[in-house]
Amino acid sequence: MATTQSRTLAKIMLFPSVTLLLAWMIVPLCMTLYFSFLDYNLLMPG
Repeated sequence: MATTQSRTLAKIMLFPSVTLLLAWMIVPLCMTLYFSFLDYNLLMPG
């Protein structure tokens, strides 16, 4: 059985990787939504 201290330490150690994975998923999603509402040609930007 894990103690409260070891559970807290485990959560603290998982936080950076979970944050990075969430950012890895959310940033492309936000960029997709941003470009979908623009009249922007990715083949000929400008």
